[in-house]
Parts: sequence; C-alpha cells; structure tokens
Amino acid sequence: MLSRLKQYILIGLLIGAFYFLLSHHLIFTSLTSFDLLKKREPTLKYTFFSLKQATPEAALRIEELREVGLGELMVEKGMLTQEKLNAILRKYND
Repeated sequence: MLSRLKQYILIGLLIGAFYFLLSHHLIFTSLTSFDLLKKREPTLKYTFFSLKQATPEAALRIEELREVGLGELMVEKGMLTQEKLNAILRKYND
C-alpha cells in the first residue's frame, strides 16, 4: 500500500514538472543564471532559449518570445536600451 502511494506521488511530481516546462520559457542569460517567462499556452516551443547564442534582434524576431516580454527582460538585464527595443519592436509591428 505504501509503495503504491509512493508511485502515485512520484507520477504526480513528474506530471507537475512536465506541465511546468510546458507553461514556462526558461531564458538563459548566462551559463549559471536564467529567468522564467510565462507562456501564453502550454507548448514545447522555445521552452529553453539562450540569449548568449542570439543577438537581441534575432531573439525578438521570434513572435512567441516577443509577446511574453522578452524585450523587457533584455532591457532589465542591460542587454538592450529602451530606445533600441522600441526601434526593434516598431520593425516587427509594422
């Protein structure tokens, strides 16, 4: 009985962890730090994304990341100025 309960708890934890990955973007800003952005809908698209491998403009080209606030995160981290962000966003909103 106790081993069956442990199995159910383990399965529940695995399902919860998988749902967490489905519903959040993990944005790696360096090798040891990351930020979480909530996704609009549960999906595996861009679950893991590294800002070290993309220019700010290339990262903001991705609509899913742009919609959830990647630009604001980049401004907050000092990777981009607000003016540069506005210029990039104007390019994609037109």
